[in-house]
Amino acid sequence: MTDGTRRDDGHTAVKETSFITAVIRAMENDRPDAYLADPHAALLSTPRSRALAQEALAAGGTVGSVIVRGRFGDIALGEAMAEGITQVVCLAAGGDTRAWRLPLPADTRFFEIDLPGQLEAKDALLAPVEDRITCRRVTLGDDLRGSTWPRRLGDAGYDRARPSVWIVEGLLPYLEFEHFARLLMRIEEMSSPGSVLLADAPHAAYFRDPANAPFLAFMQARGSAFRLGLEDFGGLLNRCGWQAEAYTLRQLAAGGCPWVPAPPERLCPPRDHHWVARARLA
Repeated sequence: MTDGTRRDDGHTAVKETSFITAVIRAMENDRPDAYLADPHAALLSTPRSRALAQEALAAGGTVGSVIVRGRFGDIALGEAMAEGITQVVCLAAGGDTRAWRLPLPADTRFFEIDLPGQLEAKDALLAPVEDRITCRRVTLGDDLRGSTWPRRLGDAGYDRARPSVWIVEGLLPYLEFEHFARLLMRIEEMSSPGSVLLADAPHAAYFRDPANAPFLAFMQARGSAFRLGLEDFGGLLNRCGWQAEAYTLRQLAAGGCPWVPAPPERLCPPRDHHWVARARLA
C-alpha cells in the first residue's frame, strides 16, 4: 500500500481518507436498518475510494465511529439551529455532506475548510445534487495546522460576535497534541458565548487494544497514522473553557446519552474505543 499511495503534496493519504468515510456512510445508507441516512455519500464513492475502504476494513478498520459521530452531529446541529444559531464552521470538511442532505435554514452560513483541492474535488462529485443546498455555503482551502485560516475565515464573512457551531469530525486522530491544543485555542478565540463544538476523537484505549494493531499499522504505512488518543475528552474540553458532555461508543450503545438514539451493537464493538462530544462555550 505504501508504494501505491501518492506523496506529491504530503497530504494525499489524509485527503483520501475523507472519501473512505464517505464509502462507509454510503454502505450504511443502503442498509434497511441504517442508523445514519446519507443518500449523497454514494456520489463520493469512487472506484479508488471504494478500493481504499476495502483495504482499510480488511486491515481491521471499523465503521461505528464514522456512522455514530455522523448521527450524533446531525442531531446536535439540528438542536443548535432550533436555538437560532445560523453560523456553522466545518473543519476538515472533506466528504461531509450536511450542507446537501440536511434542510438547513436559508439564512445559515455554512463554512467548510479543508486542504487545498479537497473541497473542489467534493464539489465536482456532488455537482448532480448542488440544487439540494438550502443554506449559504462558503469554502476555503487551507491547512488547519497553519495560522492563516482564522483570518481568511473572517474575510469570507465569519462573524465572531455571533454564536457558531463548530464541527470537527475525523480530524483529531491525525494531529499531534500540540496542534490539537492550538486548534482548540483558536476555536475558542473565534467563538462567542453560546457557541457549540461538535468533535470526536479516539480514546487512548484504542491504541492499547491489541485488536487494533493491524489497522494502526495499516494507517501508518499509508501515511495517515493515528496519533492522538484521549483518556478523558470531556474533561479536557472543560479545562479548555467549554462545558462538555462526552460519550464513548459503548456508553451510547448502553443508552448513556438522553438525546441520541442508542446505536446498535454492530456499530459499537468493544475494540472501537472512540469519543464523541458536544460542548458549549459559556
